[in-house]
Amino acid sequence: MNPSASLPLPADAPGASGTDAREQPPEVDLVTVARVFDTLEAEMLRGCLEAEGIPAMLGDVQTVQTDTLLTVAMGGVRIRVPAPFADAARQTIEAFERGALAIDELPPESEAAPAAPDVDADDGFELSRTTWIVLALLVVAIVVF
Repeated sequence: MNPSASLPLPADAPGASGTDAREQPPEVDLVTVARVFDTLEAEMLRGCLEAEGIPAMLGDVQTVQTDTLLTVAMGGVRIRVPAPFADAARQTIEAFERGALAIDELPPESEAAPAAPDVDADDGFELSRTTWIVLALLVVAIVVF
């Protein structure tokens, strides 16, 4: 039996025409809906779009992360979506920029961050005993060597 021979496929089976359906992704036009210069902001926008059910991908993000000097030359990171989702994506990005997607469940400012300790302006510059010992050893080492 010839090892390169294969069984015939039914006419309606994927790949019966000689090409496998898994080898060729469906043709989808991607539209750039925004450009940003910060990769973190680009990731946040992508996350917001995907949370709204809009498939999104980032273009040029790896290049910008590799060499940040190219960010301006490349026009930043592109946020791209399939063409049918472009209008919804632009509306979501506008809502994000307006602050309409802000999280309201955050604790109040008084609970969010602990209060800074009170420091009197009259107190002088103080170092711990260990710090003084380390500084003294450094000075001795510099003088001796």
